[in-house]
Amino acid sequence: MIWSIFSSAKDYPEVVVGEEEGFVDLSFTISNSKKLESGSYEVVVKGNLKGDKVGFAIELLPSWNPQAVEGINDAFYWGEAFFKNTGAESEAFIRSLASLYGATLSDASVPDKVYAQVVGLACNPEHLDVSVCKMKFFFNPDGEEDLYSEVFINIDLAEKRLEFNEKDNDYRAPLLRSLLQ
Repeated sequence: MIWSIFSSAKDYPEVVVGEEEGFVDLSFTISNSKKLESGSYEVVVKGNLKGDKVGFAIELLPSWNPQAVEGINDAFYWGEAFFKNTGAESEAFIRSLASLYGATLSDASVPDKVYAQVVGLACNPEHLDVSVCKMKFFFNPDGEEDLYSEVFINIDLAEKRLEFNEKDNDYRAPLLRSLLQ
C-alpha cells in the first residue's frame, strides 16, 4: 500500500496551480521527452491535479520559420504542433481544466490530436533540447470564432517543466471546445 502511494507520487507529481490576477496557470513535471523519427519533438506530462491523474502530450513539428519583429533583436519562430491525447489522463485533464475555469462538461471525449499554429516567442522550438522555449499556441486560427483560442506553453527540458498558462479568460470556453472537437 505504501509503495503504491510513493509510486503514484513519482509517476504523477503534483501539478502546481497558480491563480494570480484571475488567470489559471499550471506547471507540470515532464515525464518524457524525445525527438521522433519524423523530426518532431514530443513532450509528455503526467501529474496529480487536485486529486486527479492527468496528462497529455505536445508534439512540436519540425520546420520553424523565423520572422523578424520590429524593435526586438530576436526573431519569432512560426511553426505547428499538436496537443495529443494520452488516454484517460487527457480526458481527466480537460475535465480538471474545465473545473478550474468554472465550466462544466457533459462529455470529455478528447480527439487523438488537436492541431495548433505556434509561435516561439524569441526562441526557436527546434532547439528545445538546449534552451527554454516560451510559445503561444493558436487553436483553430482559421476556424470559427467560437473555437479560436490561445494559450501559452513554456517548456524547460533541463528543469523537466512544462507550463500551461492562460492567455485571456475570454479564451476559456473556446479552448475547451477546441481540445474536445
